[in-house]
Amino acid sequence: MTTPPAPQPQPQPQPTPRRRRLLPKLALAAVVTVLMGLGLELVIRVVDGYHALTWRLVPVAGRLDDGPDAAADMTRAFLAQPALQRADVDAAWFGRTPPPVPKLPLRPEMAAAFQAGFFDMFNYQWNELLLKAIWVPGTGPSIGQGLAHPDAFWVFTPIEPSLHPRYRFPQSVTLPSGVTLNEWGCRGRQMQVDKAKQTIRIACVGASTTVDDHQVAFSYPELLEGFLDAWAERNHPGLDFEVINAGCEGYSSTDIRETVRHYVLPLAVDYVVYYEGANQMQQPHVMQHLRLDGEVPPKPLLAGFLDAKAAVAAGQHQWLYQHSAAARRLQTVLVRGEPIGEPAKPKQHLELPAGLDEGTVDLARGKDVLLLGTILADLDQMHVDTKAAGVTLVLTSYHWFVHEGMLVTPVHGERIWRQLNDDYWPASYATMRRCADLENRWFAAWANARGVPFLDTAAVMPEDERAYTDAIHKTAIGSRCHAWAVFCLLLPQLERDLAAGKVPLPDTHPDARHPNIPPMRQKSYAAFDAEHGR
Repeated sequence: MTTPPAPQPQPQPQPTPRRRRLLPKLALAAVVTVLMGLGLELVIRVVDGYHALTWRLVPVAGRLDDGPDAAADMTRAFLAQPALQRADVDAAWFGRTPPPVPKLPLRPEMAAAFQAGFFDMFNYQWNELLLKAIWVPGTGPSIGQGLAHPDAFWVFTPIEPSLHPRYRFPQSVTLPSGVTLNEWGCRGRQMQVDKAKQTIRIACVGASTTVDDHQVAFSYPELLEGFLDAWAERNHPGLDFEVINAGCEGYSSTDIRETVRHYVLPLAVDYVVYYEGANQMQQPHVMQHLRLDGEVPPKPLLAGFLDAKAAVAAGQHQWLYQHSAAARRLQTVLVRGEPIGEPAKPKQHLELPAGLDEGTVDLARGKDVLLLGTILADLDQMHVDTKAAGVTLVLTSYHWFVHEGMLVTPVHGERIWRQLNDDYWPASYATMRRCADLENRWFAAWANARGVPFLDTAAVMPEDERAYTDAIHKTAIGSRCHAWAVFCLLLPQLERDLAAGKVPLPDTHPDARHPNIPPMRQKSYAAFDAEHGR
């Protein structure tokens, strides 16, 4: 039997001349497309105010400020309000802008945390006692579970054994978000601890609506200082003003109370101006008084599929939102359209506890309305602390941009619409307006009962979406209006105190540095685990 011949290898098909020409063309087209995409990304970064050559998007500090002439029709009407008219005030001062705040270097550890994609919260200083109280061995703090985190926290030891303030801004740094923080962890320029003679020092306290958007050039307290200096130059030569922005994002009244006691009062301030009213009026607090007729429909679909908040809510790592200015611009293009009204919501009404209604204030029953019991108790303690130091506590009303029948444009008003119809669903715009007015009515009654000056800033703020980024936070021109409102409404109290010789208070405690703010320090996860016996 003969052996069949072994199979011969078949010749492989050779690329045709056409295919040989096509492959380089495809490769070239791919390279050109990538380069064009990168070029487009760089152009959009520059136009939209981001640093061009960073891996993650880093805003150029101060980019969101079109100056005092932005929305001129809105500001003309705002400045013309009778409540803001004073013979000793020149409306031209509204355009006064402070010199830029020098930028400070980012600590290497903070830069590494940012580039690794960790949330900004991991570059703040955290109350060490709070972290110990909520620490879960092996997994870290119970807050932020599921979020990636570095292997150490920046921490501080509270002056008294308290869980408040829960965290503080870092010191002497410009964060990637664009905000510059001085050596006290306060937004704005550096100041001397010891107050100079003939200087009136004002501390503005609150939360994110006091800090203001990190990307605007100046917060409302910084602009307020410039307005006061202009007024002093004309009316009280030789008198200087210093305004401290002692706000911090997410703060409650209890965080603010401890901030005033331990970080503000040691600075020989003359006034403490309190502005906050949203962090303790969240959806659950509104819902406790809301009675609905019928079933609650599902939330409407939210515009802006690349929105950072939506990504966080879904527990996703939104890479495009963090790294691509072109993707963010695409989001804006996709949501263009006609003005957006309030979606359909069930019929509803506010129902307060027996013996109370929207026109009745009983300060002894604050615990029965929203979270006013906690807020008013904290204000009482602040009043005691400031009065003991000879300092004047000033309370302001809190402004919400919401009213029944409100329309917003899809681009400028998307975040306003999203916040009201997501965070507060199913509360109607009318309900939110009534709750905001209710809270301010109690603030005014508390101030009147305690003899505390009350500035009704909410009554004069513009009702125009160009002044707001959402229902409570302000654009650059909105912050300028806020500063002007506080400026004009504070002047009568200031004039009375100057005439009585009550201000400026002398600084009787010389200090080389703030007595309650030591240098920053880090504490590792391993150290926290060891303290929990793991």
